[in-house]
Formats: sequence, structure tokens, C-alpha cells
Amino acid sequence: MTLNPSTQSLPKHVSQLQCSLGWDAQSATELDLDMAVLALDTHDKLVAGKEGFIYAGHPRHPSGAIQLLNDSITGDGDGDDEQLMLSLLKLPADITKLLFVVNIDFGEEQQQDFSQAQNAFWRLLMVANRQVLLKHSLSNPQWQGITTLFVATLECVENQWQLTPCLKPSPLQTFNELLQHYS
Repeated sequence: MTLNPSTQSLPKHVSQLQCSLGWDAQSATELDLDMAVLALDTHDKLVAGKEGFIYAGHPRHPSGAIQLLNDSITGDGDGDDEQLMLSLLKLPADITKLLFVVNIDFGEEQQQDFSQAQNAFWRLLMVANRQVLLKHSLSNPQWQGITTLFVATLECVENQWQLTPCLKPSPLQTFNELLQHYS
């Protein structure tokens, strides 16, 4: 397997990760950003069907390895608005890839997109030492019409977790479309 040049191997001792999502509230149009993770197998299909799709409507994986801690709908306050905890040691062996996604809830229906997001970010860090492994700005004036972003993948390759940044718009506009595509 050829790795993306920006792929990095996680240190072997890393077992706990935290994903954070933040954005600034806006007075004119309140955006509701949501993060999700898709727990995939070697064929890029959800492990255990929709149980492998962790988001605000299903905030915990049955194994306890992935858990969304909070769901902000406005972005009010400073710092992280949403957090997701990930325990690599608890992940079932058939989960070989995690796909991290950020979506604007009802973005298409409300004519909202990432070009309107103020100071939006997504990051992944190691819990033990708070070291940031990856951070993306999700605010981009060129992302008109974009309501869903793929932000990163974490894939187990030969017993080593590989982190690949992939900040790119998704052609799938809603979490429901993601669920159908990866099932």
C-alpha cells in the first residue's frame, strides 16, 4: 500500500485521542456544525451497519471506543464546541479505518455552507499530553455550496495507526447520504 506523503504514523503508545470541533456563533445565520466518525472495515463499509456511524443522533459506539461528548448547535462560547473521544485499544479488530467528517446540519435546506463558517476548526490530539496531531481550518470563502467535509482518516496498516489529513468537500451533502453510501 502506498501512503499519502502527508500520512503520519501515530506513536505506538498512543491509545486515547480526542477530536475537537469549534466555530464562532453568528448573529445573522446560525450554523450548526456537527462532527462524525465512520468506523469502516477493509472494504470501506460501516462495521455493524449504522452502529458504526457515530454522530449527534448516535453518540456512542457499542464497544465504548468512540463517544461524542457534546453537541453544540450554535457555536456559542470560546474553544471547543464539540468533542469526540476515541480509545484505540477498545476498537473492535474489524474496524480498520476511521473516516472523520464535519457537516452543517440542514445546511442544504437552509442555504448554508462552509463559506459562511466563522473561525471554524477541527483538530485531533493525543489525550495524554494534549499534543495536536492535526488541525484544519474549516472556514473557506471558496466553499460555497459545500455542506460536508472529509477532514481525515485514521487507518490501521500492519498494526500501526496511520493518520492522513484529507480536507476536501464531500459530494454527499447529509449524514443520511453518508450512511447510505458506506453501508
